[in-house]
Amino acid sequence: MTTVLAGGDSFIWGSELADSPNGGPEGYSRSTFPALLATEYSCVAYPGIGNAEIAHRVKLACNKQYDIVIVCWTWPSRDNALTSEREINELEQYLKSRGQKYLFTCADNCVITDGLDLANWFLFPPATEKWLTIEPRGFYQWAVENKYSIGPEHHPLEQAHADAANLMKDKINEVVKKHLQPNNVREYRDWETDRKS
Repeated sequence: MTTVLAGGDSFIWGSELADSPNGGPEGYSRSTFPALLATEYSCVAYPGIGNAEIAHRVKLACNKQYDIVIVCWTWPSRDNALTSEREINELEQYLKSRGQKYLFTCADNCVITDGLDLANWFLFPPATEKWLTIEPRGFYQWAVENKYSIGPEHHPLEQAHADAANLMKDKINEVVKKHLQPNNVREYRDWETDRKS
């Protein structure tokens, strides 16, 4: 079993996805890339929030251990800031202090600065046309540049999330396995095995 807690904005909430066009029974979609990577899933994302609120919501939800916490950071401008370094570094330290495994990603790589440790980050590959970009991308950039279907309110739809989950699964497995303790009660099974059970 892979227990996942996800934090982020509307991309992680699942705005415009078929199973949550206006917020499903739990308010969020089960078709987003972090949900597709989980066998047991909790989500504290919400449309339109900034990075300070994302960090706050994740901290509040970490009253128990998850196999992994996945956070997709949004644009710093939502906090009227030029960078979100402080929020990202504070959440990283908080998760480390609790022994909580985590993986960060972003909607747009504008959130990446030299002041961040990218060891536990997943960035999406550059677009295939070299003239578009040569740098790793955030989820939204990657989906747009690779011409995935986007909803009328500019949210990548199901296929982008499915392919993003597929791209991320090896990194998720690596982070979860790397932090396992020898006496861990739960036996770790890889993502593919969990998804089939």
